[in-house]
Amino acid sequence: MLFIISIFIFGGVLETLTPFLARKTTVFGVSIPEPYVQHEQLQIFKKHYSMLVGSIAAAFLLGQILLLFTSIKEEKFVLLSFILLFVMLLISAALYMSYHIKIKKLKKQENWEAHVKTVYVTDLSIRDRDEVLSPTFFALPIIVTLALITFTYMNYNAIPDVFATHWNAAGEVDGWTEKTWISVIVMPLILLGTQISLFIMSFGMKNAKIQLSAQAKAASVNRELTQRKYSSWYFAAINYSMTILFVVLHYTTVILKNQTAPYFFPLFTSIMIVSLGGLILFIWKLSKSNERFDDLHTNETAAADDRYWKWGMIYINKNDPSLLVEKKYGVGWTVNMANKWSYIILLVIFLPILLVIFI
Repeated sequence: MLFIISIFIFGGVLETLTPFLARKTTVFGVSIPEPYVQHEQLQIFKKHYSMLVGSIAAAFLLGQILLLFTSIKEEKFVLLSFILLFVMLLISAALYMSYHIKIKKLKKQENWEAHVKTVYVTDLSIRDRDEVLSPTFFALPIIVTLALITFTYMNYNAIPDVFATHWNAAGEVDGWTEKTWISVIVMPLILLGTQISLFIMSFGMKNAKIQLSAQAKAASVNRELTQRKYSSWYFAAINYSMTILFVVLHYTTVILKNQTAPYFFPLFTSIMIVSLGGLILFIWKLSKSNERFDDLHTNETAAADDRYWKWGMIYINKNDPSLLVEKKYGVGWTVNMANKWSYIILLVIFLPILLVIFI
């Protein structure tokens, strides 16, 4: 229960600070010409959004805390908690869209693009300084999971007819599954889908386009290298943490037939701490490396790509071979929906889940 509250706190803080974590040249998913990044109205929009979202997040957090003092069952508590979280994020998304529209309107009314000179900035030497982890590093967990699936089938006859698949906060079993050829490898299949997706994304990060500023080139180089480096490390941490968690759970419950091992919940908690802690570290490193535009000396700006973005969130560009691109809102990466590999990523993530539901 306390873990759910921590998600509320972290999610609320992240949503509140998001406008200040993105690139200075991107505000609510809209590309801002570099001479206008310090525009007073942009700063007002950011502050208003953060104040609204922060207040809403605080109200929902209070509602979540009040649930702790009720006598509802744990299942209903978890369901209501995630409904509250979903509604909070939905409201945040609606506010984002309203400010996205306001920024586009302001940009058009003041005709910013007519008063700047668009230039294309490149630096081929940056690739030599890239510290993105090799895809080979992401291939090792896949090998471990394939070996686990093979080992499971080798011991299929020894697996109990019914085994545990869900535990409550106290580490007690509250969900069981009958043995079938699919059910005995559900956890490894879900894990394998995630691992393959991260493996493909490691190639995407390695080959992602580098976006440089016209008036703050050195700072934008630093930000690009920082984002790529720590994104890669964070994905690797998630990959290996999930592998440890799922392999231990699967091997202990299915192979060793030990349904209530005392280390399940502490292990899960440790993995969640690694996930949230890694994300906080990534955001902190990225925010420290953000560009500054205190000294604007020309009317030049780097070329914008707004025409390839839908609502500033979905990237579709057939002319861009990149699989991953930096988000225009928030921090992190999103896929190029014009790249066929993006659909393969979605397929390998959701196919195991669909198998579990329909088979």
